[in-house]
Amino acid sequence: MIPFLDLGATYRELNPEIDAAVSRVLNSGWYILGPEVEAFEAEWAAYCETKHAVGLANGLDALTLALRALDIRPGDEVIVPSNTYIATWLAVSGVGATPVPVEPDVATHNIDP
Repeated sequence: MIPFLDLGATYRELNPEIDAAVSRVLNSGWYILGPEVEAFEAEWAAYCETKHAVGLANGLDALTLALRALDIRPGDEVIVPSNTYIATWLAVSGVGATPVPVEPDVATHNIDP
């Protein structure tokens, strides 16, 4: 049997840093937005070599924001993987567009026409 990845080993290595960050956030009382999120957004933007980064609550919010930024609206169609998490479909329908499920080509993993 192939053993599972030991996530505990990774945590143990980063434990002091993670615990300090969690403690800092909990003690600050800023669970949403605030200086920790601002710092993360700035560091992430720098890492990605871009001007801006926005921290969001979840993938659904991120997909919805991306679709709105692209001006996707009612009457538009958005191609989505047929076997995907429901947030993909919810984001598309949430902006009023129609999800169009597609299958990947087994050799290329691109859209199978």
